[in-house]
Amino acid sequence: MKRNPLFQNVPEEALRDAARVVTQRHFAAGEIVVAQDAQGEALHLLTCGVVRVSRVSTVGRQRVMGEVYAPGVIGETAVLSGRERSATVQALGEVTTLMLHRTHFQQLLQRHPQVLWNLSVMLVERVTFLNDELIAFGLNTQAALSHVFLHLYRQRLAAGVPEPATLPLSTTDIMQRISSSRETVSRVMRTLAGLGMVQATPNTVVLLDPEGLGDLTLEEADPAE
Repeated sequence: MKRNPLFQNVPEEALRDAARVVTQRHFAAGEIVVAQDAQGEALHLLTCGVVRVSRVSTVGRQRVMGEVYAPGVIGETAVLSGRERSATVQALGEVTTLMLHRTHFQQLLQRHPQVLWNLSVMLVERVTFLNDELIAFGLNTQAALSHVFLHLYRQRLAAGVPEPATLPLSTTDIMQRISSSRETVSRVMRTLAGLGMVQATPNTVVLLDPEGLGDLTLEEADPAE
């Protein structure tokens, strides 16, 4: 539990208090951890595995928001707001979590200021990421793809995943992440491959130069996008 960003650098007492109230849960590949529009009564501390976050719009269109790797936190937004879940979280493989109900979470926040501080840091980081995503998606498809690829690469690197630069993404996966057509995705992928940044296979994208991908300037992006 102490590896989880919510409980980093907290007193041992806080860890003991949390350990007494969490419930361990196991999810098989494909199983739903939390469902969009369901009541958010508990959050999950991801201790093993990786999950995918997706959202269906009011017109029925699905967008993949990304993945969360262990150690990570799932479902805290609905717990804090008291509203329905804003997205569905699905296990991509065997997943283990520690489920923490709202009442117990509130007690931990009141008793242990460091947990509250860690939560604040997590929320600030998420807002910063969403701002960066909004800017990238507003520029062009190349900027959007670079943002998606680099974020997933950094997540895998931080989680200690073998071969973090080999991203498990198909063309369909990419389309669902940036809400773009197959033709546009394929064209921009050819551009990135021509620049020596990526190499694509039917089910993976290999980042050949992650640093270079991050350094791409707007002038190098497709002006038609």
